[in-house]
Amino acid sequence: MDPDQDLLDKLDRKEGPGTFLTVILGAGLAALAGLVAYFTLKMELRLSGEIAADVAILISIGSAALLGTSFFKFR
Repeated sequence: MDPDQDLLDKLDRKEGPGTFLTVILGAGLAALAGLVAYFTLKMELRLSGEIAADVAILISIGSAALLGTSFFKFR
């Protein structure tokens, strides 16, 4: 087999969903985690809206950081 064709085949196999799509999906999952945390803290634990929002923002940031790290580490 031609070495150039072998290299092209390897590059074709590495292609997958784009990084942009993965970033959007990760941001959506992090936002969903924040929303679930907010409503859980607000309704179940009856915390004030300000505290629940602050904790939800921290959870969203943490989730985004973990998803981003895991994506680039295990890609």
